[in-house]
Amino acid sequence: MAQFYFLSVLMNILAGLVLVFGINLVSQKLDGDLDDDSFGDETFDDDLGAISSETSSASKVKKTFGELGLDSPSFRMVIGILCVFVAVMKILSVFRNDVPVVGDLIPAIAGLAGGASVLLEYYISTTDTEVGISENVQKVFIDSRKGIGYFCFVAALLHFVFPQVLFL
Repeated sequence: MAQFYFLSVLMNILAGLVLVFGINLVSQKLDGDLDDDSFGDETFDDDLGAISSETSSASKVKKTFGELGLDSPSFRMVIGILCVFVAVMKILSVFRNDVPVVGDLIPAIAGLAGGASVLLEYYISTTDTEVGISENVQKVFIDSRKGIGYFCFVAALLHFVFPQVLFL
């Protein structure tokens, strides 16, 4: 269905944005700093009374990303749930005489990985109890969140540009 094709591209892009440019809620919870104003790359200069920050485009994107409210836990929960749902539906639905299951395998895997990473990060950051996740899950879904985010970007771009290619 064309709707799930569009949603797959959109959700993979949004999950990639959250994972690459969003703040890491897990590390902020461990540090005990859950301020919305902290982006990790700003320092306050007492002598000049001004905030000096990196001038790189990544820090500007992170700041804009946070100002739009895209770092909120509620937004992340919705993106994670929708990303996993659309990925499952991409596996189950076939688009224009495509091969079932493997026709959209890469965008579906990217959606599942991105959605799982966003949801796991949301769960760890919002729970009050100690979360006992395995070391491998921590390493794959939390520590390498930027790699998953880039994978979601690439999968969305390739899926958009080459809609009829097998696995895309």
